[in-house]
Amino acid sequence: MEDKVSVLLFTYNQEEFIREAVESVINQTFKNWELIINDNGSSDGTRKILEEYSQDNRIKLLVSEENLPIQFQWNRSLNESSGKFISILFGDDFYLPDKLNLQVNSFKSLGKDWGVVHGPGFTLKQNTEDRHFSPSSEVNGTALKSILKNFDKGVFINVISPLIRKTCFEEYPLYEDLFTEGEAIYFKFALSYKYSYLSDPLVVMREHETNAGWHAKRNIEVLDACLKRLGEYSNFPKNSYRALNKVRVKTYMKGAWMNVRLSNSMDSAYVRNRLFKAYKLDYFQIFSFKNIFCFILTFVPKALLKRINSLINFLLKKEKQLYFDDRFIKE
Repeated sequence: MEDKVSVLLFTYNQEEFIREAVESVINQTFKNWELIINDNGSSDGTRKILEEYSQDNRIKLLVSEENLPIQFQWNRSLNESSGKFISILFGDDFYLPDKLNLQVNSFKSLGKDWGVVHGPGFTLKQNTEDRHFSPSSEVNGTALKSILKNFDKGVFINVISPLIRKTCFEEYPLYEDLFTEGEAIYFKFALSYKYSYLSDPLVVMREHETNAGWHAKRNIEVLDACLKRLGEYSNFPKNSYRALNKVRVKTYMKGAWMNVRLSNSMDSAYVRNRLFKAYKLDYFQIFSFKNIFCFILTFVPKALLKRINSLINFLLKKEKQLYFDDRFIKE
């Protein structure tokens, strides 16, 4: 008997896409799986569709009457899982048919110190149905330093492509005080576990109007917290501190710049604080033209800033992006 895989599917108001997500698990060429579907308080027709699968004893539906914190729901699903391996899926994405089979077979030749088998995927643009290759961080073996360096370059581990030993989650539990760790969970797992990269595309992540092109203070602050805590682990390797600090500095600066450029109500104190945090970790950032310009803009009147941002968008041919001013860290 093959080792069981627990697929944890998370959804909220995704009636248009949820059936394809579920069917992509049912149609896997690997058959020893369980599917734990977590419906986080959907108010559309999502739950009605999911109830159609209630007779399949491989599928368990966890229903919340209200929308609860994401990390809580992840832990809830993990506690219900019985598989040796964990695979994550969201209700608007789907797996390619051989995903689990390729990854389980890869694990057969790896020792217990290998915790993650991952790979690239495709991005599907819902409005055009255009599907294009979406690369993933090509890390193998002892991977933390490489993950951080690639992250600094904007190359991430595809959050739903990995197959993960459940012991990774047991050794590094999710932070329930954070909104969601997202890709940052793969930083933690790399503290103790090796990674194996497959070149075959494994998943399809869908871009649509409700999930593309938005940013928030909350998300960048959660990433701040994840990176800070990562460096505080006793087993964090000394040779990776420089790579970690580079990511932290870039994240502080990115959060400052996004607030200046995208917010309808720039928070000057917030922006300056982020820039100062970046300077503390890397004082050479004081001389960055972009940082100097960003700092100057915190003193510009709102009406003038709006015109400056419009001009920058015109010159750089940038489209307006959604930005949410809700914060995770309360002061």
